[in-house]
Amino acid sequence: MPGPRRILIFQNRFRIGGQERQTVLNVRSMDRARFEPVVAVLHLDGDHLQDLEVAGVRPVVFDVGGRMIRPNTAWQLARIVRFVRAERIAVIHAQDVYTNVLGALAARLARVPMIVTRVDLGHHLEGYRRPLLQAASRVADRVLVNALCIRDLAVREGVEADRVAVVRNGVDLEELDREARRAPEHPAPEPGAVVCIANMHHPVKGQSDLLMAMREVLRARPDARLVLVGEGVRRPLLERLARRLGIADRCHFLGHRLDAPALLARAVAGVSASYAEGISNAILESMAMRLPVVATRVGGTPEVVREGQNGFLVPPGAPAALARRLLDLLRDPALRRRMGERGRRIVEEEFGLAQMRLSYDALYHDLTEDPTPRIVAGVG
Repeated sequence: MPGPRRILIFQNRFRIGGQERQTVLNVRSMDRARFEPVVAVLHLDGDHLQDLEVAGVRPVVFDVGGRMIRPNTAWQLARIVRFVRAERIAVIHAQDVYTNVLGALAARLARVPMIVTRVDLGHHLEGYRRPLLQAASRVADRVLVNALCIRDLAVREGVEADRVAVVRNGVDLEELDREARRAPEHPAPEPGAVVCIANMHHPVKGQSDLLMAMREVLRARPDARLVLVGEGVRRPLLERLARRLGIADRCHFLGHRLDAPALLARAVAGVSASYAEGISNAILESMAMRLPVVATRVGGTPEVVREGQNGFLVPPGAPAALARRLLDLLRDPALRRRMGERGRRIVEEEFGLAQMRLSYDALYHDLTEDPTPRIVAGVG
């Protein structure tokens, strides 16, 4: 009787982030009788490595260094191909731009099926990275996306619709509820704040708009408070903006936190001011904690936040609209409770860990039942 099919989960690195967390959930929840996860990375760093260790998985490193376009990359590609053949890998499942490109090349050379993962609309891609991702998507056997808007983008870029698989983000509700019952780390703001969880590396996350909206909120509700969780190069700029707006004493910048569920459990609402999203893990976790959400109508967010049911949608770049909807929630506890309960049900019914697992298993089964890789003219 054949053993479990080996799935190579290929990730750049395991720093804190929504996509990395989804990869960890996939690895941890695999049925080892059917599929065996083998994890490879380009850089062995990140807080999520300890989660892999708990799951009994030690990543293999293919160190490409700081830049992709150099001779060492060809050497690492050859190592990956040898590894795939020697370890009898059944499917390469790449997770981000760099591993999507390297994984596509390795899969063609090793003649195994390949999955490209795309979980955003590519707002951060510059230079050669966008055309390389598009090329990798066109030659992959499957393109995994987490939102319908990303599926539509991939199809517009030339990927056949029947090769795009929509796998919704999963939320481990048991783990989230358990972490929410713990006391938050220090510093911990008092209960009752509005919480925004987003990195501060790129203006696309819209924290500047959120701070301007918060100034309007505070004019009507001086007791309101904003908690910003996340780190990045823009944090000093955002802190200066809060001081310039005169709201610094009501805005708490907490940086990276591993206790986000405990912070959300003490909040009254979640908020996202982003200009581009796939499916936001931060929004899903806010909903799982029974928080109503005010978010911008971008990307996959309307697939999660249903207007008037579990929150409100506003246009991106509209601080005044954001402020009005936050005030609607702050003024109406009954509305917050009703929307929060609806958000929790949406997560339970559509974004639970079991639903995610079924989707991954169906995808892996499809490719391993007919393991002949898709051959593209001129490739392989």
